[in-house]
Amino acid sequence: MKITYLYKLIISFFVISILASCDDFFDVNEDPNNPTEAAPNLLLTSAEAGIASAVGFGNGLSRLSSVFMHQAVRRGEGDQYAIFGNDFTIGATWNSFYTLALSDLESIISTETENGNLTYVGIAKILKAYSYSVIVDVWGNVPFTEANNLVDIRFPVYDEDAEIYPQLLDLLDEAISDINDEEATNTLIPAADDLIYAGNTTLWVKFANTLKFKLLYQLQDVNTITDRDAQLAALISDPSNLISAMAEDFEFWYAAPGPSPENRHGLFVSEYTQANPGFYVSPWLYETMTGQNPNFLTGITDPRVPYYWHRQLTPGEDPENPFEYLTTDGFLTIHFASTHPNQASGQQSSQTVFGLYPAGGFYDDGSGTKVSASSGNGVAPERMLPYFKVLYMQAELALAGNISGDDRQLLSDAIQASFDKVNQMVGLNGQPEVPSIDQADVDIYINNILGLYDAGTDEQKLDVILTQKWLASVGNPTDAYIDYRREGHPLLFDPNNYNGANPIFNPTTGTNLAFPLSLPWFQSDLDINPNAPSQKTVGSDGIFWDIN
Repeated sequence: MKITYLYKLIISFFVISILASCDDFFDVNEDPNNPTEAAPNLLLTSAEAGIASAVGFGNGLSRLSSVFMHQAVRRGEGDQYAIFGNDFTIGATWNSFYTLALSDLESIISTETENGNLTYVGIAKILKAYSYSVIVDVWGNVPFTEANNLVDIRFPVYDEDAEIYPQLLDLLDEAISDINDEEATNTLIPAADDLIYAGNTTLWVKFANTLKFKLLYQLQDVNTITDRDAQLAALISDPSNLISAMAEDFEFWYAAPGPSPENRHGLFVSEYTQANPGFYVSPWLYETMTGQNPNFLTGITDPRVPYYWHRQLTPGEDPENPFEYLTTDGFLTIHFASTHPNQASGQQSSQTVFGLYPAGGFYDDGSGTKVSASSGNGVAPERMLPYFKVLYMQAELALAGNISGDDRQLLSDAIQASFDKVNQMVGLNGQPEVPSIDQADVDIYINNILGLYDAGTDEQKLDVILTQKWLASVGNPTDAYIDYRREGHPLLFDPNNYNGANPIFNPTTGTNLAFPLSLPWFQSDLDINPNAPSQKTVGSDGIFWDIN
């Protein structure tokens, strides 16, 4: 947590303590139009925006996980698997969670429990559980039991990651009980201030159960919850328990631009508004989706391609500078971990950029349009836990025999839901005449994938499931980062064993690049907290559920 934030809370507590000792004197001067406590509606909006920022592409986890999972390439932070505790994204994400979102949520829980507004309390507990689930899954041991209690505890301990998971399950049960409490006063009810579900408690309970399902699902290879399979079976026994349609997705929508503040999707702001795109589309993703990857999905072209990225070059058009990776169809990018002589060439108006689906950017109509802030409008969601992921999770669990169900049909349904999610973006970015993906093309793609699935071993089938989940997660790949560390799937680009002609890797050191099994802790927090551990080694310090 920031030192300035510590000072702010300590000073606030000092002032409040003085005022509390003089209640009788100051009562006559209370102004109901200027409350001393932040209203829960303001705190809820702030917390939800903070969570979206923490997991998103602007300043959050997706910036790193997209590089680690070879959906994006960028120069600098994250390239060559390089990530450090003082890096910008680490600090921004840590503070978005702890200093902003979790601080607001704790205020709601403590104040509104006393006020009897248990709907707010329940929603805050669900968001707290979600936040910590992400925090644990990327950092491991983190402040939990003593966190955000700076009045009593300035320097929280770092709890063991395996011990936090059961507490999150209990917290979600508490939240559901709070929301369903018919005796609660609830003089204040969330509505428009809830930017995710607009105060719909039925959907919040569904999401809470779905998050429980996800936490239990991620314990596939460890036995830290003794009745895990029974809990999973109970959750799927009633279809109304879990998110069961796209309209129920747990996501945060970014809006069209206004005067202030900046409300557009973080990836759109980065790639379209600053005349200097910072991310390249990974060659691995490009080759996979265009059927050119010799390792898997060979010969299968993905109909989502023009929705995922936009080429600023037409076929045969020369780029503005010497290039590293350019295809005959005008796709220009760079390689991960490359020290190729042209890797640093500026390609602002030549490089392929992320498009409609991930960012609310430009649909690729083949025109080679040079993108700007007016190419699309940045209207797109932060897809934190959409319906298609629920289906992929169920397919994996059914394949393993942990739940009942037809794994093949669940996979088919998940792919269809993934395409439906892409089609949801059609008509939203202001670009005229963007077509929906034709269902006939979707059917052909699904049948091709099911053919691979039917021919595979159980391990190969698992790879098919997690590969499709990875492809659907472009723009929000942190769950794919979790999957890869849990199960070793999908197959990723390996810079240590690449024999291609273009890139040059580590020509001076010759050392292998270690995939980050977790993120480094925020160094500033370690520096001021005597109860914090020493900084970790990210290439060897994994999360408790990662036994591979």
